[in-house]
Amino acid sequence: MRSGYRKALDDFTSGIENLFRKYKYRKKAKIRLKRMKGGHHCDEEYKKIVLPYWEKFGKKPKKYWYNIFSDREGKVNPRYIPDDYYYGEIVPYYSNPQFRRYAEDKCLHDVLFPNIRRPETVVKNIAGVFYDANMNIIDKEKAIEICLSYNKNFLIKPSIDSGEGRLIHFFEKDKYSKEELVSYMDSLKANYIIQEEVKQHDVLNRLNESSINTIRVVSFLFENQIHILSSILRIGAEGNKIDNVGAGGFACPINNDGNLREKGVNRRAEWVRENNHGIKFIDIKVPSYDRILEIIKKEHKKLAHFKIIGWDFTVSKEGEPIFIEFNSCPGSNQITFGPTFGDLTEKVLTDVYLNKNLKYAQN
Repeated sequence: MRSGYRKALDDFTSGIENLFRKYKYRKKAKIRLKRMKGGHHCDEEYKKIVLPYWEKFGKKPKKYWYNIFSDREGKVNPRYIPDDYYYGEIVPYYSNPQFRRYAEDKCLHDVLFPNIRRPETVVKNIAGVFYDANMNIIDKEKAIEICLSYNKNFLIKPSIDSGEGRLIHFFEKDKYSKEELVSYMDSLKANYIIQEEVKQHDVLNRLNESSINTIRVVSFLFENQIHILSSILRIGAEGNKIDNVGAGGFACPINNDGNLREKGVNRRAEWVRENNHGIKFIDIKVPSYDRILEIIKKEHKKLAHFKIIGWDFTVSKEGEPIFIEFNSCPGSNQITFGPTFGDLTEKVLTDVYLNKNLKYAQN
């Protein structure tokens, strides 16, 4: 149990972060709505369906969220969770932000998940200390030597707070200098990991070979069970190393059987049936999808401090699931997949806003 002073300070800083998240996502929504030319017009449905639904939870969401979320199907579903509620209230209720940066540190994935296949580690830097792949402490010169002698392509990325491909740098075997390597290591200063560049399954490679295309699954620990809330395949744009939509890629929902749905969304918020290589999404089945879900259901049980997790996997050429990272404040996938909590929505909102069963979970 924290002291009253420490708890009050933690609550204050978390509260400031949550307010910022609300502001940030409201601003993003208004920008997106402009790109969508106003989205789905739903004045009457908002009054008759949305407001009464949320009133029992003491909330009055803004109409523009339903202009956005209802655009894909052309009809209103009150179960859609506004992003300001999701990021500013619901995720902080279910996931402890005080533990987030440590738990998400990619340099510690081999400690948290020793039995999951991950990209091969070359070198890592934790808080300024260099380690080899076996967690032996080494000096900087040894770290550089290991990298220079590594006989595969590799990448360097921040091990903390590296969402959406931020600051990832790729090194192609025999096509970089020691000076280039050291310069990039120095630019990150500390907290980064150097890993092999994974060779992905032929199915994923066919969608776009320049990027590692990843399966994002959002899981939810609720009522002592792991629920799979949503799954999407993120596909990079031609010539781009990063697979996210903001970099010109696509996001397409995955059905329970691993097959992609008919339409995916691009950065212009347009629903399209194929990517820029002309491959129809509906013709693709994600390899080893059922095995990825099995891994997630098993591993999430260890992480009760984070009841909502976004997991990123790819699949090796041999069909083995490869864990990339996890995020304890993941996107809701609502634009692509539908209402975040689906049939659990009423139970979740009752828990968060009325019963508050987890009010002591972060004591």
